[in-house]
Amino acid sequence: MKAVWALALITFKEGIRNRAIFGIALLALFLFGLNVTVAGFFMRDIGKVSVDMNLTALTVAGLLLVFFVAINLMSKDIDRKTIHLVLSKPISRPQYIWGKYLGLVLFVTASLLLLTLFSGLTLALVRSLYPAYFGDFSWSIFFLAVFFVLVKFWVLCAVVMFFSALTTSSLITLIFSFATYIAGVTIEEVIFYLKSELAAQERIISETLRQFIDAISWILPNFSAFDFGIQAAHGLTVSTDRALLAFGYGVLYSVILLLVASLVFSRREFN
Repeated sequence: MKAVWALALITFKEGIRNRAIFGIALLALFLFGLNVTVAGFFMRDIGKVSVDMNLTALTVAGLLLVFFVAINLMSKDIDRKTIHLVLSKPISRPQYIWGKYLGLVLFVTASLLLLTLFSGLTLALVRSLYPAYFGDFSWSIFFLAVFFVLVKFWVLCAVVMFFSALTTSSLITLIFSFATYIAGVTIEEVIFYLKSELAAQERIISETLRQFIDAISWILPNFSAFDFGIQAAHGLTVSTDRALLAFGYGVLYSVILLLVASLVFSRREFN
């Protein structure tokens, strides 16, 4: 366990030293500032638009952190052949996978927590300027939505680890991870449509393809399960059961994916 935490801390330190993080932070701060600027153009929906823009800014920043920093942190050992040095230490290959993953989680979590501070300040400023339009707003629901944005990126980090264990190319890892994210965000809507009466009447796809898509939906991560933006924007109450179910799903999916990644990585040969 000490080896796992040691590797996690090394990965975390490498992440915060990456220069790309400053560009991502500046972009997020720009989006937060843009929120203050454009909020007044949506007079009847200032509260909803402000919450949506803040959550969107956090999501964009998180995606950039995962796709441009986290993937690089994982592939760097393989590209530079330093993985041989790492694995020569008293650390097993599954420990390497878990250590790297925990390091990525620490990095993404610390980065988003800092950005959440600026997001909260931005939202508080807009709320102080237009208090009449934040009647249904709830800080607890907003921070719950932010927390599940973070959970979504924990799962996405597990996806990155899985594809990194399969391939030696960071570009392929990026492509497959991005494709998985897009599919995971949209798969729920696709399934709902295919099960609707309209789709059944139009018969736009064959029954075989419908069953195939339904089977794929059980394999792909359902990132829509972590989306609480509507509740945060409208001040709607989130049931404890739904929050716990979403959190449990994220943890379980990540653990299963990491176990598979550990198995694949243990059997992989390096040149």
